[in-house]
Amino acid sequence: MIILQESLNNLVEIFNISTKEQIPFIFPTDTIYGIGASIYNKNANLEIYKIKNRPYNKPFPILAGSIDHLAEIADISSLSSKNFQFFKENYNNFSTFIFYAKENLDGMYKHNNKVAIRIPNKKILSEALVKSNIFLTATSVNESGKPFLNSLNSIIDEFSSIELFVCGKINNNSSSIYDITENDIVKIR
Repeated sequence: MIILQESLNNLVEIFNISTKEQIPFIFPTDTIYGIGASIYNKNANLEIYKIKNRPYNKPFPILAGSIDHLAEIADISSLSSKNFQFFKENYNNFSTFIFYAKENLDGMYKHNNKVAIRIPNKKILSEALVKSNIFLTATSVNESGKPFLNSLNSIIDEFSSIELFVCGKINNNSSSIYDITENDIVKIR
């Protein structure tokens, strides 16, 4: 088991180890502890579905490092000017947004041709995503339908099959989710 303290270099290192070894990892997002893997690593993401007992038809949210980064997998050009403005004003408010996905995004990460993406408020995490040029799936550390865990000791006990951990600060909140694909902005959570 590898446990590293959160830093830009440690995040990039864990992203690289996870991708090379095709295994998921646990890390502090800007809201809660998350479990994730690169979107280019299907095996690791399938493992997360198994670990969480999550239905395969429920795609994970994806983390992107910036608006430009996000635009590689989300069709932001399909947004109305009002919805794009809402996104720009709120993406750094612990918010996840549902976009139409671009064709290049694997079907595993979209539902009805839509994808949920968040740009983390946590600067170090956004920088690591951009530096690595990677998109990560990120879902709460818990079994589906149960409360999320935020004590590192509880996480290690309950998710002992995970070999890679980054520990750091979180704010203990889940993000808001907005579907901005249609004319009306719909708050889902």
